Amino acid sequence: MVRCKSCLALVVLAAVGVSMFNFRAQAAPEPAAAPLSWELDFKAKIPERLIAAPADKTESQTYWYIRYTVANESGREVLFTPEFQLMTDTGQLITSGKGVDNAIFNKLKELYKNPFLVSPFQILGKILQGQDNAKDGVAIFTGVDADARNFRILVSGLSGETADVENPVTHKTVVLHKTLVLEYQIPGEAIGIDPQPQLKSKQWVMK
Repeated sequence: MVRCKSCLALVVLAAVGVSMFNFRAQAAPEPAAAPLSWELDFKAKIPERLIAAPADKTESQTYWYIRYTVANESGREVLFTPEFQLMTDTGQLITSGKGVDNAIFNKLKELYKNPFLVSPFQILGKILQGQDNAKDGVAIFTGVDADARNFRILVSGLSGETADVENPVTHKTVVLHKTLVLEYQIPGEAIGIDPQPQLKSKQWVMK
C-alpha cells in the first residue's frame, strides 16, 4: 500500500512538472507579426573560420566570425548597441568579442580589403537613416567547440520591441527583447577543407 502511494506521488509530481513546462512554453511571448517599434535592416554573411595568432603570440587559435551590414530605414535615428551570442549543439554559449584581440579584427579587415569594415567597438552608436549610412561590421568568437556541428547566432539590438513577463520562480518582471536567431549546420569536415556552414533557419524570438 505504501509502495502504491509512493508511485502515485511520483505520478503527481511528474504531472505537475509537465504542467509547469507547458505553462512556461505557452507563456513565452512571440514577436508581433508586424514590427511594433523601430527595426534595423540586417544582412549577414555565412559564418567563416579563421586560424590566426593573437598579437604578441606565436601559437594560433581558431576563430569564427560573421560579417554583416546594418542599415536604418526606421524613419528615426537609432542607437545601435548589438550583442552577438553563439550557442553550439555541445552546450556552449559564447559572447562575441570575449577573449578576442583587436589584432584579429585587423587581420580580417586586411583579408577582405574593406575600408568600410568597422570594428565591434567602433560600430556602437547612432545609425543615421538611409542605405547611404549603412555600416559594415563583424562579430568574432573564440573557443568554439571543434566538435560542434550545429550552432545558433543570436543577435539582439536590432529592434526596439520588448515584452514584460513574470518569472514563474521569483515572480519578478523580466524584460524580453526581440532577438534574431540564425541557425547553421556544419557538414562533416574533410581534411584540409574549411567547413562550410549552411543556413538552416532564420527567425525572430523574444529573449
